[in-house]
Amino acid sequence: MFVLAPLWIRTRSVGLETQELREYENITSFHERNNELEAELAAGNLNQDQFDALVAELQQNLLADVKTEGKDQSKAAKTGKAKSSSPQKEKHRRSISAIPIALSVLIPVLAYTLYSQWGYIDEIELVDLYQRTVNNVDDPEEAQDLIVSLGEVVRDDAEKRWAWYFLAENFANLRMFAEAEIAYQQSADRFEDVPDKALVLGRVAMAKYINADFKFTPDILQVIEQVRAINPGETFTLQLLIADAEQRQDYPAMIEYSRALIQANPNSAQTQALRANIMAAQQSLAGDVQDVASGPIVDVNLSIADGVHLADNLRVFIAARNAGREGMPPLAAIALTVADLPTTIRLDNSSAVGPFNLSSAETVFISALISFTNTANPQTGDYRVVSENFAHNGQHAVIDLVIADQIP
Repeated sequence: MFVLAPLWIRTRSVGLETQELREYENITSFHERNNELEAELAAGNLNQDQFDALVAELQQNLLADVKTEGKDQSKAAKTGKAKSSSPQKEKHRRSISAIPIALSVLIPVLAYTLYSQWGYIDEIELVDLYQRTVNNVDDPEEAQDLIVSLGEVVRDDAEKRWAWYFLAENFANLRMFAEAEIAYQQSADRFEDVPDKALVLGRVAMAKYINADFKFTPDILQVIEQVRAINPGETFTLQLLIADAEQRQDYPAMIEYSRALIQANPNSAQTQALRANIMAAQQSLAGDVQDVASGPIVDVNLSIADGVHLADNLRVFIAARNAGREGMPPLAAIALTVADLPTTIRLDNSSAVGPFNLSSAETVFISALISFTNTANPQTGDYRVVSENFAHNGQHAVIDLVIADQIP
């Protein structure tokens, strides 16, 4: 229609222009002949009766021509054909009009042919099944229907990797974890080493873990190694590693994997629970952290946000300050370089840089500064992050800081 509509309008315009031209020529011819008759009358070659008769005939001929051409034009409009002023012009106009008409036919044929070769119409047709699986919560009948539908899809074409994945999701919804493991593995085998494969392999590991009565086996560890080689921050795998480390009371490993899971998704609903688990694990490692002699301890998990690229030799200043007394020197401070990040920094009474230490303040906050001038005083253009105020209560505290924003 994009091609044909303008073509039709153009053809109509040409017909109207041709009609107007003919009418103009007929009227001009009438006036010329009328002038000639008036000249003959003035010269005495015609009497008045002869002159009136010839003029009347001339007027009738003009009226007849206009009516005839009007009928021809009306007929042309109905049939979509218009007469041109000459056979040559008509032939030229038709040859030009044939090009867009041919294009209007070839474009949809070509588009359909190319899409049938390179398009993803089959995947689009499966979107409804995928979406129904995502939306399905605690509905066994819906899961059974989806298993039948997706089973037919993979039976007809076993290379549909996402069909295998969502088939496994429905098996898992029905707690058919043996079948889910097989379907997840079928899906994973059809992916290249990309993040999507890590996601599916994470589900493979989870299904294997459940089928192994919640115990790690060499087979599960092999899958986890595959996942972490592709994406170390894959959620399901980290959750498995945290659970296993907690079961074995391997607190350093539990802290490491919990921090990795927080870094992979800082806004997750389980972040607070993970931080609490980290603190509990640290307390287990440190023993009696409430010993008055040792004082409060603050562990700062410090990293740089993705997309922020800075020179490795830039200085990083981490400081704990008294939240109740602004402008005072820091209670504890440590200096690093960008090359040391990400890392965990421990601040305690031994980190004091002045007459006051962490024990001297009930409420504190932590700041981290990347300085382009190698000084601890914040300047415009430096990168800085500041925590919220918190009470350490003489115990262990864990703070996560991500340096992302420049000082305006």
